[in-house]
Amino acid sequence: MRLAICTLSMIVACTALADDIALSGGEVSLDIMNKSRGGQNVELDLVYAESDINGISSDNVASNTVSGNNILSSGAFADSSGISNVIQNSGNNVLIQNSTVVNLTLK
Repeated sequence: MRLAICTLSMIVACTALADDIALSGGEVSLDIMNKSRGGQNVELDLVYAESDINGISSDNVASNTVSGNNILSSGAFADSSGISNVIQNSGNNVLIQNSTVVNLTLK
């Protein structure tokens, strides 16, 4: 049995109550609304990331082998944050390949 898990975790929490927001009684002009829209002045960079993995497993012999179970305990990722990657294999003569490409830009 093979198991592959990849998790990316990020938690953001904020609270805003309607009573906390100060609103004026007047209308906001269309010009101000157009200047205030989300996505204004967003600069995009094109990033192409590729992972090319080529492995060969051949002419293997496994005799009188014993394979067991793969187990992740309930708290295996309890204090983890960011990217977690687990590869498990309980078979024989197996080529396991794994690749993770992460591009992150925070401004």
